[in-house]
Amino acid sequence: MSPWRKRLHRVAAVLVGAYLLAVGILASLERQMVFPAPTVSEGWLAKRAKAQGAEVIAPVAEDGTRLYGWTIAAPEPRGVVVWFGGNGGTVGAHPDMYGRMRDAGWSIVQVNYRGYPGSEGEPSEAGLRMDARAAWAVASAMSDRVWIYGKSLGGGVAVGLAADLSDAGHPPFALVVESSFSSLVQVARESVPWAPVGLFMRTRFDSVARAPEVRAPSLVLHGEADTLIGPWHAEALSRALPGATTLTFPGAGHNDALVTTERGWAALERLLGAAEAGASR
Repeated sequence: MSPWRKRLHRVAAVLVGAYLLAVGILASLERQMVFPAPTVSEGWLAKRAKAQGAEVIAPVAEDGTRLYGWTIAAPEPRGVVVWFGGNGGTVGAHPDMYGRMRDAGWSIVQVNYRGYPGSEGEPSEAGLRMDARAAWAVASAMSDRVWIYGKSLGGGVAVGLAADLSDAGHPPFALVVESSFSSLVQVARESVPWAPVGLFMRTRFDSVARAPEVRAPSLVLHGEADTLIGPWHAEALSRALPGATTLTFPGAGHNDALVTTERGWAALERLLGAAEAGASR
């Protein structure tokens, strides 16, 4: 073999090795990237709970994992919303939303995912799905009108729960998904197109695959300027959810609150009002 061919082979071997190392590092960091749990103290949680008039709850998931959560009771409840936040969120992080929901007559149940502040265990897709069922059990004991809200990662949790409940013959009152994805793997493909994420990702949250099973009125909200999860994810999710209503927001990014805007709240009230009318017939 000629010297230049040997050098070419060495360079190729180095490049392949570097690529494989980069992929290996990426795969090893999956949990930290998907579940970057915030660090807040027990004192912070207690202070926020008192300020919101929340009752602290400790539901236990089916695998025995004890979770930290809140219930916030509406003075004249119309029903209950089970709230699933984004991957960097925690109970207590959305006081404006809590107040708006409570004032509108919706009591709130929110549970921190396993491994998040106050909750035991380590996060995983299977674990979060168990946490969702534990939160649902709390809410369904409070009312027979329970709807589900999920933002970002919480949208994947919410769609999966709504599909499971629908398959069991007990669909939720309604489903609202804000700034979420068609699947988490697709988000990763768009973020790191050079890596074969579909081959090694364990956390998949394939919402589009589960969405056709949902038997509940649904609303999909998304910002048109969302650079983390592009608006085409909302389009794909809307097509998969039977009869979903879709609302996009020009100029809104991933972390902007959409459901409490004038347009978002009006769409939510139409959705829930129609569900109430259907339930009363």
